Amino acid sequence: MIGMLVALASTISLSCEVQPPRTVHLDGDKASAAAIRLPPEMNKWKFDLLITPKEDTIDVKLDWPGDPIRVGNAVAAMEIGAHDYSFVSIHPGPCLFTQTSCMFMYTLSLQKDSSAQILIQPSAIGSEGEWSKPFQAFMSGRCTPRAAV
Repeated sequence: MIGMLVALASTISLSCEVQPPRTVHLDGDKASAAAIRLPPEMNKWKFDLLITPKEDTIDVKLDWPGDPIRVGNAVAAMEIGAHDYSFVSIHPGPCLFTQTSCMFMYTLSLQKDSSAQILIQPSAIGSEGEWSKPFQAFMSGRCTPRAAV
């Protein structure tokens, strides 16, 4: 609750850039990640993020020009640490990582220098005929402060 009261004092306005999506491969106890190859026109990995704490919620606005992977609209954030937030975004589709609706989970960690680290994880399935299996994918990157709107 104290964190929420402190957070009420300011809006967080960031300009973010993430690396292209990667998929995770598991082999026994070992994990590796490989880039997911996408058409060049989809390689738009910069977006703006606005987090506005209010009395009973934390509003989030995503502004991702062209929205190449259909992140859609963000749902209210929640504070998960002293300088950390988590939220999801949804889009009705069509989607890059699923067959119908799209959903992404975001974890944002503010840093001492006012920048932030961000992790984006889509709900993802791979189809094998009419049946699907989930797979892990992620995008990670850095956000820098920008003037509040």
